[in-house]
Amino acid sequence: MESPTFPLKPGRYLVTGARAITTGLTIESNGRWKLDEGTLYDVTHLPCRSARYNPTGSSDTNVVGSPASANLQDFPVRPGAEMPPIPGTNKQDYAVLFVIGKAA
Repeated sequence: MESPTFPLKPGRYLVTGARAITTGLTIESNGRWKLDEGTLYDVTHLPCRSARYNPTGSSDTNVVGSPASANLQDFPVRPGAEMPPIPGTNKQDYAVLFVIGKAA
Protein backbone atom coordinates (compact mmCIF):
# COMPACT_ATOMS: atom_id res chain seq x y z
CA MET A 1 0.00 0.00 0.00
CA GLU A 2 1.28 3.46 -0.83
CA SER A 3 2.14 5.80 2.03
CA PRO A 4 -0.58 8.43 2.40
CA THR A 5 0.05 12.15 2.15
CA PHE A 6 -1.53 14.19 4.93
CA PRO A 7 -3.47 16.28 4.81
CA LEU A 8 -5.06 15.75 1.41
CA LYS A 9 -5.07 18.97 -0.56
CA PRO A 10 -8.41 20.68 -1.16
CA GLY A 11 -10.19 19.27 -4.19
CA ARG A 12 -12.47 16.52 -5.43
CA TYR A 13 -11.51 12.87 -5.07
CA LEU A 14 -13.06 9.50 -5.86
CA VAL A 15 -12.88 7.25 -2.77
CA THR A 16 -13.84 3.74 -1.76
CA GLY A 17 -13.33 1.23 1.00
CA ALA A 18 -13.30 -1.59 -1.58
CA ARG A 19 -16.80 -2.55 -0.46
CA ALA A 20 -20.27 -1.39 -1.57
CA ILE A 21 -19.81 2.36 -2.19
CA THR A 22 -17.50 4.35 -4.40
CA THR A 23 -18.29 8.06 -4.16
CA GLY A 24 -16.97 11.57 -4.48
CA LEU A 25 -15.16 13.31 -1.63
CA THR A 26 -14.86 17.10 -1.55
CA ILE A 27 -12.19 18.63 0.67
CA GLU A 28 -12.49 22.40 1.18
CA SER A 29 -9.59 24.78 1.81
CA ASN A 30 -10.65 25.10 5.49
CA GLY A 31 -10.25 21.33 5.96
CA ARG A 32 -13.97 20.49 5.98
CA TRP A 33 -14.95 17.50 3.89
CA LYS A 34 -18.14 15.99 2.49
CA LEU A 35 -19.02 12.73 0.76
CA ASP A 36 -21.44 12.79 -2.20
CA GLU A 37 -23.22 9.75 -0.76
CA GLY A 38 -22.93 7.37 2.16
CA THR A 39 -21.03 7.77 5.41
CA LEU A 40 -17.38 7.55 6.38
CA TYR A 41 -18.08 3.97 7.54
CA ASP A 42 -19.38 3.11 4.05
CA VAL A 43 -16.08 4.10 2.40
CA THR A 44 -13.75 2.84 5.13
CA HIS A 45 -11.64 -0.21 4.32
CA LEU A 46 -12.58 -2.18 7.42
CA PRO A 47 -9.68 -4.65 7.56
CA CYS A 48 -7.23 -1.74 7.81
CA ARG A 49 -7.15 -0.14 11.26
CA SER A 50 -4.95 2.68 12.35
CA ALA A 51 -4.54 4.91 15.39
CA ARG A 52 -2.04 7.36 16.77
CA TYR A 53 -1.15 6.89 20.43
CA ASN A 54 0.40 9.82 22.31
CA PRO A 55 1.79 9.44 25.84
CA THR A 56 -0.19 11.29 28.53
CA GLY A 57 2.20 10.86 31.43
CA SER A 58 5.69 12.00 32.13
CA SER A 59 8.82 10.31 33.34
CA ASP A 60 8.21 12.06 36.69
CA THR A 61 5.08 9.94 37.28
CA ASN A 62 6.34 6.74 35.64
CA VAL A 63 3.07 6.64 33.64
CA VAL A 64 4.45 7.03 30.16
CA GLY A 65 2.43 5.18 27.53
CA SER A 66 4.39 2.95 25.18
CA PRO A 67 3.85 -0.10 22.99
CA ALA A 68 5.04 -2.18 25.95
CA SER A 69 1.87 -1.05 27.78
CA ALA A 70 -0.41 -2.62 25.16
CA ASN A 71 -2.40 -5.76 25.92
CA LEU A 72 -1.35 -8.10 23.11
CA GLN A 73 -4.66 -9.99 23.46
CA ASP A 74 -6.36 -6.85 22.01
CA PHE A 75 -4.57 -7.43 18.69
CA PRO A 76 -5.30 -8.06 15.87
CA VAL A 77 -8.27 -5.70 15.91
CA ARG A 78 -11.64 -6.93 14.62
CA PRO A 79 -12.53 -5.30 11.25
CA GLY A 80 -14.57 -2.16 11.82
CA ALA A 81 -13.68 -1.91 15.52
CA GLU A 82 -11.85 0.98 17.13
CA MET A 83 -8.24 0.45 18.00
CA PRO A 84 -7.94 -0.60 21.65
CA PRO A 85 -6.86 1.82 24.36
CA ILE A 86 -3.31 1.61 25.68
CA PRO A 87 -2.75 2.70 29.28
CA GLY A 88 -0.91 6.00 29.60
CA THR A 89 -1.89 7.27 26.13
CA ASN A 90 -4.44 9.38 24.31
CA LYS A 91 -5.67 7.69 21.14
CA GLN A 92 -6.81 9.14 17.80
CA ASP A 93 -8.48 6.58 15.50
CA TYR A 94 -8.09 6.92 11.75
CA ALA A 95 -10.30 5.55 8.99
CA VAL A 96 -8.52 4.06 6.00
CA LEU A 97 -10.04 4.70 2.61
CA PHE A 98 -8.66 4.39 -0.87
CA VAL A 99 -8.35 7.47 -3.06
CA ILE A 100 -8.74 6.06 -6.56
CA GLY A 101 -9.07 9.30 -8.51
CA LYS A 102 -8.67 13.08 -8.37
CA ALA A 103 -10.60 15.62 -10.40
CA ALA A 104 -8.42 17.61 -12.77
